[in-house]
Amino acid sequence: MNANPDPPRFVVGIDGSVGSRYALDWAIEAATFRHAPLELVHAWRPMFRTDAGHGQTDASIVSLAHSDSLLAAALGHAQVTAPSLAISGHLMEGRPSAVLLEAAAGGRVLVVGARGLGGYRDLQLGSVGLHAVVHSSGSVVIVRGQLRRKGPVVVGVDGSAGSALALSVAFEEASLRKCPLLIVWALYVHSTEEGVPDYARALAGLKAFADDALHKFVAEASQRHPDVAVEMSSPVGYPAEVLAKASVTGRLLVVGARGSGGFSGMRLGSIAHAVAHQSSSPVMVVRGAAP
Repeated sequence: MNANPDPPRFVVGIDGSVGSRYALDWAIEAATFRHAPLELVHAWRPMFRTDAGHGQTDASIVSLAHSDSLLAAALGHAQVTAPSLAISGHLMEGRPSAVLLEAAAGGRVLVVGARGLGGYRDLQLGSVGLHAVVHSSGSVVIVRGQLRRKGPVVVGVDGSAGSALALSVAFEEASLRKCPLLIVWALYVHSTEEGVPDYARALAGLKAFADDALHKFVAEASQRHPDVAVEMSSPVGYPAEVLAKASVTGRLLVVGARGSGGFSGMRLGSIAHAVAHQSSSPVMVVRGAAP
């Protein structure tokens, strides 16, 4: 999310797929926790392309009517599930990824299913989800599977500013859900073949640094959320693999959009990119100003 004390606005992409229904259920719960507004957005396009200037064709009329019914069904489900929420529906013409990014501008939290109606059977993350997590100006939640109400919130940290923000958000998410928080710092050191002369010494140094940084991180964040039970873990392994494994029993995985690697101007780091594809639980990729 962000460090702003005002409740965030949630935007969820609707396309009639199973994935978007999972995303809607997650967004309803998240908005309910915060008494926050929820916006349902469906992008519609004509059934086939025509030359510009030909006006409204039968194909576009049929597509618009179909889209309107999809959005109305999702809106009805949300209003029945959470009657106290401020819920709105928006039908917008255009490419789904572009429409959702526009709708989520201004710090809104964008929630999408891991897969929509397109793609192929074994695809882990659809094109809309990928565009969203790479290009959104705010935080993005990729929802994979049914709503989970058991297990901890899991957060990946590495000492970077992005992971400090992710940790702050993860504490808030755990507090809202009244569940434990598992903080994971994966210890990864390059091999001797990659130029590390003493692997054991490098790993020991990283572990000492991580242990010290973790306790400082947790001491600061715990003051804001003393109700959250915290567990810390520093397994050895590649961060994306470690976090994907931790997500199997978690209810939400939180990561920063960028960690300590990469280069200036990079929108999405390699670890966030990998877990967006491989996480078993919903994954929240956090962007914003560090608290």
